[in-house]
Amino acid sequence: MNDNILEIENLHVRFKTFDGLFSAVNNVSLTLGTNESIGIIGESGCGKSTLSFSVMRYLASNAEVDGAIRYKGENLLEKTEKQMEKYRGDRIAMVFQNPYSSLNPALTIGFQLDEVGMHHQGLSKKKAREATIEALQLMNLGDPKGIARRYPHQVSGGIQQRICIAMSLLCRPDLLILDEPTTALDVTTEAVILDSIKELKDKLNMSLMYISHDMGVINKVAEQVVVMYSGEIVERGPKNEIFDNPTHPYTRALINCMPRGGVVKEKTKLNTIPGYVSRRGANEGGCPFVDRCDKRNDTCESKYGMRKIGDRHFAACDRAYATDIPDKMKEKLVPKPRPEVDYDPNSELLKIENLHKVYGTRRKVYAVNGVDFAVHPRSVIGIVGESGCGKSTTGHMVSGLYKPTKGRILFEDTDISIAWNKRNKETLKNIQLIFQNPGRSLNPSHTVEQIIGRTMKKLANMNDPAERREKIKQILSKVDLGEEYLEKKPRELSGGEQQRIAIARALSISPNLIVCDEPTSALDVSVQASVLNLLNDLQVETHAAYMFISHDLNVINYLSDYIMVMYAGKIAEYGMRDEVMNPPFHPYTEALLSAMPEVDPTKQKDPIELLGQLPDPAKKPKGCPFAGRCHKQVGEICVKEYPPMVRLSDTHYYYCHIKPTA
Repeated sequence: MNDNILEIENLHVRFKTFDGLFSAVNNVSLTLGTNESIGIIGESGCGKSTLSFSVMRYLASNAEVDGAIRYKGENLLEKTEKQMEKYRGDRIAMVFQNPYSSLNPALTIGFQLDEVGMHHQGLSKKKAREATIEALQLMNLGDPKGIARRYPHQVSGGIQQRICIAMSLLCRPDLLILDEPTTALDVTTEAVILDSIKELKDKLNMSLMYISHDMGVINKVAEQVVVMYSGEIVERGPKNEIFDNPTHPYTRALINCMPRGGVVKEKTKLNTIPGYVSRRGANEGGCPFVDRCDKRNDTCESKYGMRKIGDRHFAACDRAYATDIPDKMKEKLVPKPRPEVDYDPNSELLKIENLHKVYGTRRKVYAVNGVDFAVHPRSVIGIVGESGCGKSTTGHMVSGLYKPTKGRILFEDTDISIAWNKRNKETLKNIQLIFQNPGRSLNPSHTVEQIIGRTMKKLANMNDPAERREKIKQILSKVDLGEEYLEKKPRELSGGEQQRIAIARALSISPNLIVCDEPTSALDVSVQASVLNLLNDLQVETHAAYMFISHDLNVINYLSDYIMVMYAGKIAEYGMRDEVMNPPFHPYTEALLSAMPEVDPTKQKDPIELLGQLPDPAKKPKGCPFAGRCHKQVGEICVKEYPPMVRLSDTHYYYCHIKPTA
């Protein structure tokens, strides 16, 4: 008997556009067994989401679909829209990337979940609410009855995503498709959700199709891995086999793009993949990766095709480690020599003293609650923590976007604790900011030349257009972009190119300090790697100091000289990179490190589950802010008294009632 729950056979999805017919999914075949999990990995534009939408029959009207998608032997492509209602949500459920767009802001969470049971299973209102509460309990949500009465905006992003998963589980589907459901979430929330998904898969005997561009996330939930590129499967097999023996050059390059434990800027550069995923015409054949491949040779096109590599391991190419062409990957990973930087504790470019930020007047929100730290010249300080910990607010106060409520910001011994429009031109020039979303921080009606040139004209008094243009060309070459980009507008650029323009704009006036507010969190791992390499190389060249804000400890570990861990507007731990990472002393730092997804499937660790939520920012903090979630709480003292500073060295300290053991 065939026990496959899903069989996709020779699937082609093409879209009619004004530019002609292009292929989004090309000749894809795969099977998914009962209670099996499969991870689909690749960059943006590789066809992962289109494949999942094809299974749900959610494709736009300009799509042409050929092939077969069989659910328990029945071809879904032959079903009418009315017949598909019996499958969608009931037998096959899907969780989308953005929970904000999946939940109706005008309806309570309970009402939206009740609808599923009433529509698909014909339950009464009372029975539907019982099923809703049970589904919320499955997701380990405290106070499910209270959550059911709330509206989506009254819960955090992590809880919203768990509500979406609970909604998809209400009908106990046989197949659950998850389209990058944790991309925008903190590592601690991500760890809880991934563990919940794994447990529910076995508990409910479900099959999973998990889509991501992050190999570490795929390792946590999937047994089999499918690597997609430009609409085609280029490699598939068991996750350990894929990691230990990547056979397609794209798979190897994708794995090596990931920053991971032990990989630091002094020892190695991150691997990057030149170029980007391009659209393929409907009639194009051959290897889709050939334009970006370091290992291509004259036989690539003629020999290209899926072949068996090992037990359940298949690949369309076997040249990942080919020896007839020198291994450029190893050459590319050699970092620029870094000059010895003397981190004199008395030499401070930026000094923060007792910094506070309170929003609102009637209902106050205590965002930053008294932080003290310094940024040394030519160094990188990484600020890490969950959403709502105050790291971005701190960065925005330094850059002048917010005025501090209390405390001092000293930049080169000058007090700049004022709004940006009251700062002098020299300070504005010397502190620049790179935002998280490059698309929204670049003027859509301006060309690249105008975007970069405006900063130079306003803050560096560079008024000669010819001189300015030459300088812009030099800056563009530093961020690996040619002069053909001068006349382009942001909409004509990829996400990675937009972020490079944002970096070029920040560097164009030679600042002393750049505040980087999660500049890589919205990017693919391959683009993220190139941006991190670029920031690293430019820091060596320009000697600028960075305040690098992120919730990804792997990224922070790779780029930083110092690390500051923040929690609920306070500093939890601070020190040199290796002091904080090996080993962590504060229980919160320990929890963050345990939640980091591992790229190597053999190195999986059990994350420390942080129960509860961040403390209410509308209440003045009392005691240790982490006490309510701490796995090492020592007693009443944690709740009543703010912990003292425990100093471990001149550069390393943390705030906790637990003293270090000898």
